[in-house]
Amino acid sequence: MIKSLTSLKYIGHTKNLSSFRTTKFYLSTKKLDFNPKICIVGSGPAALYTAQYLLKNLASNNQVTIDVFEKLPVPFGLVRYGVAPDHQDVKNVIHSFTETLKNKNVNFFGNVNIGVDVKISELLNSYNSVILAYGSLGENYLNIPGEKEFSNVISAKDIVSLYNGLPNSENLKLDLSGNKAVIIGAGNVAIDIARILTSPVEKLAQTDISNVALDLFKNKNKIEHVSIVARRGVLNAAFTLKELRELTKLDSVECRIDLENFTEVNIDNILNKLARPRKRITEFLYNLSKNSVKSKSKKVIELKFLRSPIEILGNSESVQGVKFKVNKYNFDFSNLDNLYDSEERLNSIPVFEDKSKPNEVLQCDLLVKSIGYKNVSIDSEIPFDKKSGVVLNDKGKVIGKDGLYCTGWIKRGPRGVIVDTTSDAYETAQKLFSDLTNDQNSTQRPGAEKIVSLLKERSVRFVDKEGWDRIDKAEIERGKLNGKPREKFQSIDEMLKVALEN
Repeated sequence: MIKSLTSLKYIGHTKNLSSFRTTKFYLSTKKLDFNPKICIVGSGPAALYTAQYLLKNLASNNQVTIDVFEKLPVPFGLVRYGVAPDHQDVKNVIHSFTETLKNKNVNFFGNVNIGVDVKISELLNSYNSVILAYGSLGENYLNIPGEKEFSNVISAKDIVSLYNGLPNSENLKLDLSGNKAVIIGAGNVAIDIARILTSPVEKLAQTDISNVALDLFKNKNKIEHVSIVARRGVLNAAFTLKELRELTKLDSVECRIDLENFTEVNIDNILNKLARPRKRITEFLYNLSKNSVKSKSKKVIELKFLRSPIEILGNSESVQGVKFKVNKYNFDFSNLDNLYDSEERLNSIPVFEDKSKPNEVLQCDLLVKSIGYKNVSIDSEIPFDKKSGVVLNDKGKVIGKDGLYCTGWIKRGPRGVIVDTTSDAYETAQKLFSDLTNDQNSTQRPGAEKIVSLLKERSVRFVDKEGWDRIDKAEIERGKLNGKPREKFQSIDEMLKVALEN
């Protein structure tokens, strides 16, 4: 059981999150001879998990101060604006994060755009340690003909922002008047969008979905058929079993799985070689392909694998379809010793075009690109690798920048679910504490005192913990009026008006 991160003598090699959770740490009795001031850029899961572990280490021995800076007036990042509204159980982690922000050693500064309002160099001059935890701000592109040519070709990022009430998302031009939707990509976000598009409006109305999205789904949603299409095969499907099961339990939807290209392999031999999580997903998909979940409803969600988009088709008004090439496995399934690498991670099983089969066209009235997020640098002073899309780091310590650290997606790339960020938080907190105990960055720093002075000089209207608390309470009250857990403000001006009231 992990009692503390004060220990920095890590035992064993972490191959997956479950083993990381049970890894033991030696406790250290060494105390710092100064009170460190730490800054975290971002307020999502990676930021606040890291803050939690640092508080466990430092708060009992030192008067540590952790200042959390957020671009938006409100905290919680991906939990607030990325998790599907019908997944309130996942959003419950906000309760833990709220307690972290309430800690007397933690300050919150919302509506502060680091890299614009305040430079990284100014943070480094004001704090002993600065942790980058701002996640992924960009998105990937298909880079195929037609992608930017037709209307109703929408990124998953934009749809997720719409139904979660991200400020300014209400301006998205999303037309749901057609019958068919195609989602390119087969991760959890793709599954979320398919589920939201086909869920009963009565169910969505009980969540914290934005009013703009709820009105759209209630009055204008005619989507009855959703195809989720993956380039790779079933063994490398990116969604989790939990998300997949939810599709099969929708009362109003028939769920179909197309595994036509998987029938040529011996499924039993493969299942016996797979680790338990991947085995369960593969087995579930295979069984579902033989016995699709039937429904009296006209609505259908189908999953198709081994297809790569090569062209988006449409007319002067809107998208009409997507052309795909059909792929096949480039792998010897008679020799399964190469399924996993030396770290016991499932290898990406290569695919290539099956030229014996013609291209396929899927008709659609809506095309959603769910092919992942993209990291960007917020300041030219950050050592950032554009090719890999991560901040250059060694176990969370930014290379070539003393006092600068990173955690979460900006550290490892935009992948994984919320709980996966705990391993990053452990590692980064461990590295930072190690540097502090080795007398690195030990000079007493001014911390927020200096930064607040700069913000006031630059007329930046920042939101503190009390301001966020006012927004939080107001949103909950707004939600009660409509039988929802909360009704988010979608205007930054509205947020600031509530937060900064005298």
